Formats: sequence, structure tokens, C-alpha cells
Amino acid sequence: EYCYLDVKLNHNGNFSLAIKQLSEKALHALYSIRRRLNLHQLNPKSAIKIFDSIICPILLYNAEVWGIYIKNDFINWDKLPVEKVHLKFCKLYLGVGRKTSNIASRSELGKYPLIINVFKRIFKYVTHLNSLPETTISKQAFLISKDLFIKLKSNSFYGKAMDIVKTLNCNRAIPDLDSLTTNLVESCVKNTKENYQRFWRHKLENSSKLTFYTSIKEDYELETYLTTITNSNQRKRLTQLRLSNHKLMIELGRYENIPREDRICK
Repeated sequence: EYCYLDVKLNHNGNFSLAIKQLSEKALHALYSIRRRLNLHQLNPKSAIKIFDSIICPILLYNAEVWGIYIKNDFINWDKLPVEKVHLKFCKLYLGVGRKTSNIASRSELGKYPLIINVFKRIFKYVTHLNSLPETTISKQAFLISKDLFIKLKSNSFYGKAMDIVKTLNCNRAIPDLDSLTTNLVESCVKNTKENYQRFWRHKLENSSKLTFYTSIKEDYELETYLTTITNSNQRKRLTQLRLSNHKLMIELGRYENIPREDRICK
């Protein structure tokens, strides 16, 4: 393995070590904050601001580069160490168990998967590369990457970035990376959030565990009760009820293979 600018690399150029290292550092920082500060006592917006301003920059360090080479879909993203730290924060703040639904835990706080932040960083980095003079090393490397993609259809940085554009269904507006602008980046990010909301709604409606949550969760946003209920224990109990992280028979019966209609509290 190699270390360059505090990023670990495998001998084959794989970034799995880097992602693991960043996740470990971010988790250490999260636990350090938790030892000094009771997250449950905070207003949700304050807790989210702490995560976004302190933990998130650690997790997404150099994401403009390594983010190109990860699996860029919502299902596989949850399996990566980076998103696991994000989910750890969401569940710690909400006071629910680690097996609580990922999509419900994020949506209760109105938080999107960090892969959307990664895409935004990649696109902003590409617009920066486009603006550089052709005499700079970074621009020359970018042009070589583009040349490899056009002539050899290789999985170069340029080619991987174009794959993301196609995955997000932005290829009509962005036929090539040269045409990427700041306005198009914002439009693409907005489109990605809308795609995720459709994915989220589909997962909710097809999850028997989240039947109750589906009936009460209308919009993808921070729930107001997290702000209005100042008693952290009361807030936690309500969250556990909403996210089916409780010990009522409707939930416990699931693990005993009891038919849903027979899961009655006695």
C-alpha cells in the first residue's frame, strides 16, 4: 500500500483502503464528540450542523477522486463504510437500534445519502478542471483521460465521470464534461435528489416492516416533532414507535414468524 497526501492507496490504484481509513477517522471523531456532548439533548438542526461541518469533511476528503471509482447506485452505497458512519450518526441522534431501517433513519432527519454530496463534489471538480489553463499538469492529465475515453473507451477518470452523468439521466443536458457548468451541476444534484426520493418511496411501499411508517411519512424532510418535543426521552420513544424499533408484538412477532394479523399485545 502507498500513502499520498494522507490518502492510502492499494498497489493496484484501488481506493478501498482510503475509504476505510477516512471512515475510521470520522467514526473516531464522532465518538469523541459524543463523549463530550450529549447529542440527544441538541436541537436536530444543531446536531446535523455538527455532523455536516466536522464529520462530513473527514468522510468526503478527496471524494472528487475516489468517488469516481465507487459503485454509483443507492443500493450498494449503503454498504460502504462512509455511509455507515453517516447512518451511525442518524441512529445515534434518533436513539434507535443499529438494525433500524436505513432509509427511514435518514428520512426522519431529512438527510440524503452522502453519495449525492460525492457526485456534487465530482462535478464541481470537473468544472474547476475545465477552467484551468492547458499548461497546468492537472488540466493535461484531465485531457489525457478524455483522450483515453474517446479513443479507447477506457475506464479513465473522464469515462467514469461520464458514466455517472448517464446513471443520473443527465446526459441529455451534459453530452460531454466540457459542457458542464455550475448551473448544470445544481440542476443535476436536484435531479439526483428527486431520483432518490422516488427510490426511497418505492422502498418504503414495498417494506412490510415500514408499513406504519409509510402511512405517516409524507415528505422527505426533517420531522417537526424532533424540534418541538424538547424532552429527549419522549422524543426518542416517539421515534422508536414511528420507525418500528420497539418491543410491541407487531414488531417482535416478526422474528417469531407469527402472522401479522396474530401479533396481538396481551
